[in-house]
Amino acid sequence: MVTRKSGDRNTTPKLRSADLTLLSFKCDNSDSHLVSLHAIKIVKFVVPEIIQYGVQDSVILDCDYTYGNRTPGLVVKWFFRSKTRPVYQWIVSQKPQDIGILRGRLDLNYRASDDPLKMYRALRIVKLDTDISGEYICVVSTFLDEDVKSKHMTVFVPETSFRLIQNKTDDDTVNVICAADGAFPAPNLTIATPEK
Repeated sequence: MVTRKSGDRNTTPKLRSADLTLLSFKCDNSDSHLVSLHAIKIVKFVVPEIIQYGVQDSVILDCDYTYGNRTPGLVVKWFFRSKTRPVYQWIVSQKPQDIGILRGRLDLNYRASDDPLKMYRALRIVKLDTDISGEYICVVSTFLDEDVKSKHMTVFVPETSFRLIQNKTDDDTVNVICAADGAFPAPNLTIATPEK
């Protein structure tokens, strides 16, 4: 913000020191751009699209970010299916918290980084089941900035049995039954005949 003293004849505006810390000029060969020094930016967001139930004992969801020179109020929150209630929260300099559907299912000692402002950014889910299939949303914020990314993850269970039954009736009609049991999510079954 530009301030001038009343009656000041000097036409050069005076800048408060707080104004100087919010913006800087980045010069290149062509022109100048204003760049925020406080920008939080998620640069790598890893959520596996598909996990087979029973094959692995844990999964890591990562939300790596860059941050500026000041990070007052830095918080990492993960949400599941909606942004109404977090399922994980880490406030820098405090212990991470597991909440809601992920309570008791996270390795709260897992560190994704040695950087004290990024170490607990990721989730290591240790109790995998189909009920944790859904959209995961990562929100990284400070008092000054915020960035958000989301991605869907499905924990699937392959079928325990698959049946294809054909019955020919007296009127030359063929009944075909296709069934898959125990699969999650419920599969879409398609019966097709070869083109002639």
